[in-house]
Amino acid sequence: MLVPWTIVQPSRQARRWRHMGLGIAIASALALFAAATASSPFNLGLAVLATVVGVVGWVVVRERAAGSFEIGVSAIGTVELRECAPTGGAAVSGMPLSVSFAAPWLISLRRGTMLIPIWPDCLPPSVFRQLWVHVRWGRAGQSDDEQ
Repeated sequence: MLVPWTIVQPSRQARRWRHMGLGIAIASALALFAAATASSPFNLGLAVLATVVGVVGWVVVRERAAGSFEIGVSAIGTVELRECAPTGGAAVSGMPLSVSFAAPWLISLRRGTMLIPIWPDCLPPSVFRQLWVHVRWGRAGQSDDEQ
């Protein structure tokens, strides 16, 4: 393994961004509701829109219960994600991922149509750096060796 299997922990940074988004959605919903009540006849359309904005904002940013995953880079250079067994037994085999975005503050991986964000506080700092260096420069190094 180029990067050893490491459990992906829940991210505090992602949680802060979700809470900030929820705050913006609630502030928008309150502003719409205030505009609905401030109009001379009560504007039912704005009140309904405020309710929809609040509910959709809450649904989008709420945390979902997720299983425990491990991430690693195989010896052939593919980034893989596998689900940890719930009883601590053998883990399910890894699934290859493609890199959607790689930066020092976030790595975004794609599995089918699903995006998997890997925040720096999800992994130990040395493992995150190894993963980032591999997804950023790993493929270029392999193609240079072939030439």
